[in-house]
Amino acid sequence: MRRTEINGIPLYWDDVPGPFTAHLLLGTGVEHEPLPRRGVTAIAEQLALASAAAGADEVGSAVEGDHTRFWVTGEPEGVAEVVNRLCRALAEPPVAGLAAAVRRVEARQLREERWERFQERELGFRYGLRGPGRAGWGAMAVAHIGAETVRAWAAERFTRAGAVLLLTGPPPKALDPELPDGPRPERPAVAPLPGTAGRRLEAPAADGEDVMLSFEVPAAPFGYLAADVARARAARDPRIAGDLAGEVELHSSYVGGGRMLFWLVAPTDELGTQAVADGLDAVLRELAGRGPAEEEVRRAERVRSERLGSDDGRHAQLFAAGLDHLSGLEVLDVPAVRARLAAAGAEDVRAALAAYGSTAVLTLPAHCAPGPDSPFLPEEHDASAEVLHEPYAYRPRLFGPAGRHERMYLNDEGIAHWNGHCLHGVRWHRVAGLGIFPSGLRRLFGENGACLDIQADWYKSGSDLTAALDSRVPPALRFPLSEGEPI
Repeated sequence: MRRTEINGIPLYWDDVPGPFTAHLLLGTGVEHEPLPRRGVTAIAEQLALASAAAGADEVGSAVEGDHTRFWVTGEPEGVAEVVNRLCRALAEPPVAGLAAAVRRVEARQLREERWERFQERELGFRYGLRGPGRAGWGAMAVAHIGAETVRAWAAERFTRAGAVLLLTGPPPKALDPELPDGPRPERPAVAPLPGTAGRRLEAPAADGEDVMLSFEVPAAPFGYLAADVARARAARDPRIAGDLAGEVELHSSYVGGGRMLFWLVAPTDELGTQAVADGLDAVLRELAGRGPAEEEVRRAERVRSERLGSDDGRHAQLFAAGLDHLSGLEVLDVPAVRARLAAAGAEDVRAALAAYGSTAVLTLPAHCAPGPDSPFLPEEHDASAEVLHEPYAYRPRLFGPAGRHERMYLNDEGIAHWNGHCLHGVRWHRVAGLGIFPSGLRRLFGENGACLDIQADWYKSGSDLTAALDSRVPPALRFPLSEGEPI
C-alpha cells in the first residue's frame, strides 16, 4: 500500500486484482450532526451522488456514524472523472435538487426503520444522544433543512484535511479532486453514560432468540485478535456449543478514543438462552482473568493473517486504512498488520480483554433471562433521572387515574418528569433539541437519552411551563415536528 497526495487530499492505493475501485471517505457522519440538523450530511451526500453518478459501472454512497463514503467502480479514467465531480458537488452542493434529495433521504430512513440494527439500539443505550449513540435516532426535521444550512455544513465539514481517497490501483491521470481548505473535523471521545455497563437489555421479538454480548477492546491489531479468540472459544465451549442454533458471529463498531466495541452474537432457542448467556459471560471472564492458551492465539492469528492475504482481505485493509486515517489512528498496511499479529501473545489478548467486566452489556429476548448467578443487572427504566433542587412543580389539570401522581418539575438546573413510577429529566446544558408540533406540544430531547413531552393544556399554569421551557432552550436547538412523529 502506497500513500501520496492530490491537491492536498491524502490518497492510499494498492494493486488489488479485480475491477478498479475508488473510495472517497469524509470524516463527517451522523455523530457530528446536532439533532435539529440531523440528516444534513445525507442531503449533501444525495446531492453529490445525483450530480456525479454517470460515467462508471457502479456508484454508491452511505452515511455512517463517524464518516460518509462514496464508492465508484469502472475504468480508471471514468472513475477519476466521477470522483472529480463528487468533490466539486461536495464543495459546492447543487441545491437546485434539494427537494428530491430530501425525499430520497426520507425514503431511506423509512426503509432502515423497518430493520433497526441491534448495534444502533445498544449504542443509544450506552451513549444516549451523544457520539455513537446518535446513529439510532431518526432525522425528524430533515424536510425543514434549507439550502443555506446544507451549504454552510458542506463548507465546514467537507475539507481536504477531513477526506481521504482509496484506490485499488495507481492514480489515473484524469484524477483531479478539489475540496476546500480547512481543519479536520474533530470527533470528541464520548464516555458511556454512567450505569450502563453490566446491564441486561431486552431485545425486540424481531431479533429472534439471539443472545448478544458486547465489550470494548483497544482499536489495534491485538484488540481484533482478542475478539477473534473470544469468538472461537465461545463457538466450541461445551457450556455453549450444545445450545447453539448456528455460527457465533462477530460484529464491531469503532466508538472513538481508540476503542472498538465488539458484539458476540450467538443464535439459540428459548430453552438454550440461559445456558448461552451464562456461557458467553464465563468465557469472556476467563479470558480477561487468565488469558488464552498460546495455541488459541496462534490459531486466531493464522486465520486472520490468511484472510488478510486474500484479494478481499487486501481490499478490506485498504478501506480500514482510510478509516484509521480519518480517526487519527495509526495507518497499517497488510504486512504491518501481519507483523503485529505475529508479535502478539496470550498476555496481549488478556490485556485487551481486561476491561471486559466494566464494559460488557448483555442483550436477551424479552421473555428470557440469564441464570440466577448472572452478574448482569436489568436495565434501569429511570436511568435518565435528574434530581433538581427546590424545583417548581406543575400538576395536571385533571386528577384521573393517568395523572393522579404525575408531576413536571422545573428550575434553573433543568426539567424533570415524574409519571408515578420513574423520573426522567434533562439538565439545560444537556439539551439535544426541542421539537415543536403545530398543536403546541413540545418534545424535549436530552443528551442522556431522555425524551419528555410537554403539553400546556395538560398542566395547571401550563402556558407558564412552556414559556419557561422556551426561554431556556436556545433557538438553534429548536426544530419543527409533524403531528404523529414517532419518538
